[in-house]
Amino acid sequence: MHRSSHLLAPSLSAAIAPGLVATARAAMTLEQACTKFGGKVNDAKANGDLGKARKIYVEGSKRVASHFNGATCPNVKAP
Repeated sequence: MHRSSHLLAPSLSAAIAPGLVATARAAMTLEQACTKFGGKVNDAKANGDLGKARKIYVEGSKRVASHFNGATCPNVKAP
């Protein structure tokens, strides 16, 4: 029995972990999301990858709007 409990633990952890990740994501504020989003856009621009920066901007704008009831990040400018 003791041996089987060790085998169950990793699968139980794997089943619970996605819920913890979703909870952490849901707890992010709009300000935090905009800061993270702006950082990703700026990193891509700093690396000289304007195409990637544009893609991040479009996808990030959609994600912020969908997670925060249509909100935008006015401090994050399109590349």
